[in-house]
Amino acid sequence: MAVLNLLVEDVVVKSFPLEKSGLTIGRSPDCDIQIEEDAVSNKHARIEIIPSPIMEELTEIYIEDLGSMNGTHVNDELVGRKLIQHKDRIRIAFTEFILITDLSGKLAKTSVLLR
Repeated sequence: MAVLNLLVEDVVVKSFPLEKSGLTIGRSPDCDIQIEEDAVSNKHARIEIIPSPIMEELTEIYIEDLGSMNGTHVNDELVGRKLIQHKDRIRIAFTEFILITDLSGKLAKTSVLLR
């Protein structure tokens, strides 16, 4: 299972398991991942987990900005919607996360080249 780790000065201070699709990130108490920071919108971003079209054992994880004022960044790139992968850094205003995916299964040892 993938987790979104909250970082403070590159130290993990909290982990959020990505157990379902449609997780919301924002300042609102209704969000699945709540960030108490004024620069964060009430509903800032959403995490979507969908089955991979290539291999049914895998999932793809997307982050989507929900029209926030300060944007959503992946690896310092401002994004609208983006496929995120293992060790990608996600920044919501001034709050930073790192995505860690479960690489312990059989598929972690398999490389797939697509052309």
